[in-house]
Amino acid sequence: LQHYFIQSNLSFSDNKMKSLLTTLCSLCLLLTPTSAFFSSTSTEPQITRQHNLGSILLFRELFTASQKEGLRELRSALFGGHWRYYDYEDTPKDGIAWQLPVDSNLLSQSPLWQLINEIIPRKQGEKGVSEHVESVVRLLRRGDNTRVHSVCSEHEAGYTLTLFLTQLPDKNSYGEVLFFQDDDVHSTIQPAQFNVLLWSCRIPYQFQYPSISTGFGQVMLQITLYDKVDVKPTYLPVDVEPFPELKNLNLPTEFNALDHVTKVSYTSLKRPIYVIDDLFSDEMLGALREHLYLSSQYYYDDSEDEGETDNVHWISGHRNHEFVKSEMWRVINTTLNQVTGHEGWYPHDISCNLNRAWDHTRIHKDCYDREDLTFLLYLTPGYKPGDLGGTVFYEQEDVGTIVTSVQNKFGRVALFHCEIKHAARPPHAYLTHARYTFAVKVARSKLDAVQQELLSDPSILHDFEDEEEKLEEIFIMTEGVGSDPDKLEEVFVDLLHESSGERLEILDESLVTAGK
Repeated sequence: LQHYFIQSNLSFSDNKMKSLLTTLCSLCLLLTPTSAFFSSTSTEPQITRQHNLGSILLFRELFTASQKEGLRELRSALFGGHWRYYDYEDTPKDGIAWQLPVDSNLLSQSPLWQLINEIIPRKQGEKGVSEHVESVVRLLRRGDNTRVHSVCSEHEAGYTLTLFLTQLPDKNSYGEVLFFQDDDVHSTIQPAQFNVLLWSCRIPYQFQYPSISTGFGQVMLQITLYDKVDVKPTYLPVDVEPFPELKNLNLPTEFNALDHVTKVSYTSLKRPIYVIDDLFSDEMLGALREHLYLSSQYYYDDSEDEGETDNVHWISGHRNHEFVKSEMWRVINTTLNQVTGHEGWYPHDISCNLNRAWDHTRIHKDCYDREDLTFLLYLTPGYKPGDLGGTVFYEQEDVGTIVTSVQNKFGRVALFHCEIKHAARPPHAYLTHARYTFAVKVARSKLDAVQQELLSDPSILHDFEDEEEKLEEIFIMTEGVGSDPDKLEEVFVDLLHESSGERLEILDESLVTAGK
């Protein structure tokens, strides 16, 4: 502006002219996209490494500021997706256990796909991407047992592309990618958020997992493009199935649950913590574990919880109205009736919790000002003393005093009042597989349970700003069905189906608009 005034022989003190030009300049700033000022893009790689099996390329300037904002929205939408955990021999060969399958057809409709087309190296005259495309979102977390791996054999052709969607905290967070040649490191690349790393799928690579101080994971969209269509995909979508009935498992129709109680501890408030062993047959435990492993849909939350929360990042929810039809609920309900002397218990929160050695779980309560119980079933076979992974229970007002510790044992149950403070313990560092527990939280009546489910499910009644408004709406819904718990549950199921479709639509839309 000063330069303009001088060249035009105008006085900068001319208030009218100054005001006019300042207003015009402000309008230009408001109407011009942010990317015009702060972003420059390039489809040329900023780092190139030549390997005897192909090229390694890092792109740091592919996206404008507005495109990056869209990718942040995609990352947020991914947390509402159905993640799958690969354990034991099923773990992908590079050791990254968390996967979220992505619809390649949807992704191919996105502006991101257009950028991918531009950066894939091709021979002269070639057009378009390879015929076979496999896309998956992956999550790399601290302590992951990563391994050296190459996606293709030396006789196959194609590329692996990784878009990094997370900004690790600082330079000491690790997260680099190593490439190998002749059993030694050939190149090491340090990617950052919104960088794209592209390499020949024949080149052996390994991800360095984040540092122990990094509580959240590196979220990556990984796309492999093959030159031939007969390559079998490595990652397959999860088949979602309802909770199995678990029938015909040779359980007695009548049994005395008190005969299976092996230990009882009491808090200073005289609240019991029961340890119950050998309640379920090995056949039922195996069937339950298989269902949870193959069909569980985990939701990922990498935020560091504040206050008295469990800080469990991976939870797979299961539907109460399906679970109560199972043989397992018959056993649990009978046990609750016999141990407590009260009949009418009904589940309001059923989940499979997954913890690994590097997770940071916390002391918490399962409820406040309620008389609910938690039925906690340990579901990891082969645990022995010394493997850790149990549960520690504390006094109500003094977490420096431990009431008891329950050892992790396959098929064991810990039954306790929901207000007793407790914390899960991660398994020992030498155990690479996960610790599974199956938690069934029950209310004293079905009506109370369904109301609790309506209140706590984050995908339902999310238009209400606070809990009081939700409670008022639930009260209106309850009156509308004449306080009939069965009819209220039907209302909940209908709302659940609607919200599930909305959540997946959001994820699909984020994929289609990725890179816009």
